[in-house]
Amino acid sequence: MFEKVKSFLEEVKAEMKKVVWPKKREIVTATIAVIVFSFVVSVLLGLLDFIFSYGLEKLFK
Repeated sequence: MFEKVKSFLEEVKAEMKKVVWPKKREIVTATIAVIVFSFVVSVLLGLLDFIFSYGLEKLFK
C-alpha cells in the first residue's frame, strides 16, 4: 500500500517538473484581458437591461 503511494508521489513530482509555468508577464496580460472583457460584457448587459426596462415601461404605460 505504502509503496503505491510512494510511487504515485514520485510520479507526481516527475510530472510537475515537466510543467511549463507561465511567465509573470503572461499572467499579468491574461489577467488584464479578463478584467477588460468582464467590464465590457457587464457594460453591455447593463445597457441591454436599461434598454429593455425602458422599452417595457413605455410599452405598458
